[in-house]
Amino acid sequence: MAERYTFQITALTMRTHNDYCLILAGGIGKRLWPYSRKDKPKQFLDFFGTGRSLLQQTYERFTKFIPKENIYISTFEDYVPLVREQLPEVAMNNIFSEPVQLSTAPAVAWASYFIALRNPHANVVVTPADQHIVDEGLFAEQVGEGLDFVSEHSDFLVLGVKPTMPHTGYGYIQKSDICCGERFLRVKSFAEKPSEDFAKMFMESGEFIWNTGLFLWNVQTMKRKWSELMPMVAQHVERNGDNLHHKQVVELLKEFYPTNLHLSLDLVILERSTNVYVRECQFGWADVGGWSDLYEVKNKDADGNALVGSQRVILSASKENLINLPGDTVALIDGLEGCLVSLNDKVLVICRNPELVRRLSSEARMQFGEEFV
Repeated sequence: MAERYTFQITALTMRTHNDYCLILAGGIGKRLWPYSRKDKPKQFLDFFGTGRSLLQQTYERFTKFIPKENIYISTFEDYVPLVREQLPEVAMNNIFSEPVQLSTAPAVAWASYFIALRNPHANVVVTPADQHIVDEGLFAEQVGEGLDFVSEHSDFLVLGVKPTMPHTGYGYIQKSDICCGERFLRVKSFAEKPSEDFAKMFMESGEFIWNTGLFLWNVQTMKRKWSELMPMVAQHVERNGDNLHHKQVVELLKEFYPTNLHLSLDLVILERSTNVYVRECQFGWADVGGWSDLYEVKNKDADGNALVGSQRVILSASKENLINLPGDTVALIDGLEGCLVSLNDKVLVICRNPELVRRLSSEARMQFGEEFV
């Protein structure tokens, strides 16, 4: 099995220079507070004890089959120094700096516009920086097949995986019977973060798969969306032409970047577009979006306890806890069950429902100030 994956990755390093990757790394990561903080959010943290942050792992995953010079990072301008520190090999021109933190659609529109200037034949895969991939060999193979698909079709493609539980925090994509080849099916409908009853119904039907947030397209396909996502930019380009240098693109970004366009890429593609296909993948995937998601993918002891950070923890009569402590912390815990324990930079959170973390973060900000967020 190992030899098979080695061969696949080697073959994929020879892919066309038209393949590009955009890594989205501008979020705040509030659902992983207090470990994820506004000055150093989750994409810059090491959750798995590998010595590599989620951003670094994502970047390295794609360098196995996409040229390094074709990999771009989109992030909030305050996080550019963190990107430079963790990925010093990435050229400054390959980092897109957002002046404000919006949702993913504006960031992707800008990046696609710039990539199209560089290569009008570019095929782009967009990925969040906070994903856990089990089989990276199969991942490279199936993303490569997706890039081949969008190079030949004027359609968007989203990669999905089969649900393993009725998760209410994921998006559910309904497959249609309209196919393009064996593996690519037209998207019939999309439901974002359904209730538990609907999530269970979707899962049992066999018609729905989870949205991984991995989107692919040729830049000419995305070009038709620019006027919807960036109307001021589209008007400027129409008047003045689109043969811009990087510095001019940055100036245009600062002048016209919307301050209130909170559109997610998921909704723009999956709800507002009709030319969308989905590929069900088998590489093993999880979103590291919140504490519950992290608990699912972390290694656990015989009592179901998972540790993030410090390994100097003694647990007695305790089970199914997620313990996140600084690396030099010693902790002795007795009689705790089903809790999140997280300590970071003067903030300690102990709670039974990790989904309350965002609310707790807001309460801390209101009562104690911004430094605790």
